[in-house]
Amino acid sequence: MIKFCSLFSGSSGNAIFISAEKIKLLIDAGLSGKRIIEALVSIGEKPSELSAILVTHEHSDHIKGVGILSRRLGIPIYANESTWGEMQSMIGPVSEKNRHYFSTGCEFELGAIRINPFPIPHDASEPVGFSFFAGNKKITIATDIG
Repeated sequence: MIKFCSLFSGSSGNAIFISAEKIKLLIDAGLSGKRIIEALVSIGEKPSELSAILVTHEHSDHIKGVGILSRRLGIPIYANESTWGEMQSMIGPVSEKNRHYFSTGCEFELGAIRINPFPIPHDASEPVGFSFFAGNKKITIATDIG
């Protein structure tokens, strides 16, 4: 079973929660770490159990809480190389063990979830959407393409 919840969406900040089996993902963290933690708790999730944060692109309404959540909770961050290059000065220090890179267009897996990052049209360095596959279910997310 796959669980999906849009925690925040809009120019004030974006964050989406997806889980399957024991893997719990946060897609973007565009609000303060405190607000995201509160939102996760409000849907019955433990922030300390997040497996990873996946970043779609480097705009502040998508990354504001990424660094603090990674530092505070030890969460790995996944982004493509171009996005890392643009966002690293904005999110503060992230330990090497929590820096993970993916290649746009190349699938990767986190536990029970297969992830396909694909290019989207947006005014960012290398923005992506994600398709998530778990069992026979698929969820696709593409933000900021309007």
